[in-house]
Amino acid sequence: MGFGLDSDAIHSSNEHFGIWNFLKGIETIPQFYHYFTEMSK
Repeated sequence: MGFGLDSDAIHSSNEHFGIWNFLKGIETIPQFYHYFTEMSK
């Protein structure tokens, strides 16, 4: 599950990652697991 943007240039010499994407990723992952387990029942 990726939360970066194409413009982040991950793993390059001028990489960056927005704090907003980081925080939204932290919120998204638990919700994903919650809904995933509900679908598995």
